[in-house]
Amino acid sequence: MKKLSIAVLALLAVSSQSVFAEEPLRIVTEGTFPPYSMTRADGSLTGFDVDIARALCREMKMKCEIKANDFEGMIPGLIAKKFDVAVASMAITEERKKAVAFSDKYQGGYSTLIGKVGQKLDGTPVSMKGKTIGIQQGTIQANYARAKYQPAGVRLNTYSTVENAFLDVVSGRIDALMIDVGGAYELKKSPKGKLVEMFGPKMNDVKYFGTGSGIAVRKEDKVLLGKINAALKTILANGTYKKINDQYFDYNQYD
Repeated sequence: MKKLSIAVLALLAVSSQSVFAEEPLRIVTEGTFPPYSMTRADGSLTGFDVDIARALCREMKMKCEIKANDFEGMIPGLIAKKFDVAVASMAITEERKKAVAFSDKYQGGYSTLIGKVGQKLDGTPVSMKGKTIGIQQGTIQANYARAKYQPAGVRLNTYSTVENAFLDVVSGRIDALMIDVGGAYELKKSPKGKLVEMFGPKMNDVKYFGTGSGIAVRKEDKVLLGKINAALKTILANGTYKKINDQYFDYNQYD
């Protein structure tokens, strides 16, 4: 009887491991930040981050499930095990590294301001005194604006999505939006893109903007992180990354 119990327990253990192994990797992205992640009318996700995530999953030979979530809730969601991986153009900063682990860089870039055409502002904190800049909550741009622009007398409006902030720029409710350059280029391509222009200094201070964007996982998931880095190295080398890049950008997003 004892031998039978042990055998049954062993079988159950193997079965449990098999079921766990078949569970999809839960990937989170934003879904409201074109061209990085967008939600189609049918609810499906597309965009640069989404395609990169799928390419990595194919390379790792893992079943993946990609869902959208607000950007601010991604790191708390990872820690709470609501998600396993965040592929969301998340800058690798020292502050974030205290909470999660990052893959090698998979994006470069910098941040800029966009505002209505003809504002004649140079975008420096001094020139923006008394003006209002839109920032997306939980982003590096928000941290930078609070550190550099707010003390200079610039008003900041916080938004849950870039899309909402852009609508306020176009309508004149705010003077500018601080955004990643890739997002700025995408907004310029939109139906109302001719109404706005990029301006101001190139914002890439490592203290605030980090060393590029990486893929975030929980600190304890070292094996998974190793697989992601290996897959990333492969898609960079075999042309997959470039193929995805060229669908969305007129420049190399990795630089």
